[in-house]
Amino acid sequence: MHRLPSLTITLAIAILLSLWLPPPAVSGPWPRPEGSGQVIVTTIRQAAPIGSFVQGTADSDTNFSEIFVEYGLVEDVTVGLSAFYQNSVSDRDDRSAAVTGLARTRVWSNDRGDIASVQAGFSYPVESLFSDNFAESQPDSTPEVDLRGLWGSSWWGDWGSAFVSTELAWRWRSEGQPDEIRSDTTIGYQPGRCCLALLGFNALAPLSGGSDAGLKIAPSFAYTLWPEIDRNEKKPLGIVRPRTIQLGFFYDVLNTDDGLGVQVSVWNSF
Repeated sequence: MHRLPSLTITLAIAILLSLWLPPPAVSGPWPRPEGSGQVIVTTIRQAAPIGSFVQGTADSDTNFSEIFVEYGLVEDVTVGLSAFYQNSVSDRDDRSAAVTGLARTRVWSNDRGDIASVQAGFSYPVESLFSDNFAESQPDSTPEVDLRGLWGSSWWGDWGSAFVSTELAWRWRSEGQPDEIRSDTTIGYQPGRCCLALLGFNALAPLSGGSDAGLKIAPSFAYTLWPEIDRNEKKPLGIVRPRTIQLGFFYDVLNTDDGLGVQVSVWNSF
């Protein structure tokens, strides 16, 4: 069986970035090429009950916005920075905001397309920059540091291409908040260069008596807008940087009262 080309791997992992939900966006194990980057803008609406998306009054209704920037600093080392803001329509005192960062490096790979990486990240709440009342509305919002191991593999053939990415993370939370263990798995299938289907599983297990365990299921679909070239036109010189739009939803099967989340992401490379 043939393996997935490096260009397609980069495309697949770029879309992976916008899959993960707050806390901050993270990426798969594949590093970005040195000197290349991307910007991803994500908006999410989560409401309960599910029927409130089409009619009726929502018991809870939350909006989330994030901008994420990732850059290949040097060979095998990728850095990222993001900022997010979340507010509840149903509860004006329920708002949060934070800035996050990460650094990821490859530690092992082979010529068959398998790869392992390690990553360190942080999240720092910035509610106090808006107002004291804003900060007081989020007593559980604290500085956090996480360490994670990542593994991925990919394949391709006449049927298209596919990949799997898994991550296991320990997250330290300050100010007496319970630490967390997180596990993220994503399966992707790409029948052609325009389209990519993704299925993500995001698990969270608080330690030290925490009670907010979760298991999110997150299917999504991404469509890449490649430049159109007429029959008589020449192909563009240099690297082609298409725009990708991703649509998806997520549902926490352990916290059904949280309702359904709907996501739209747009990302561009540079």
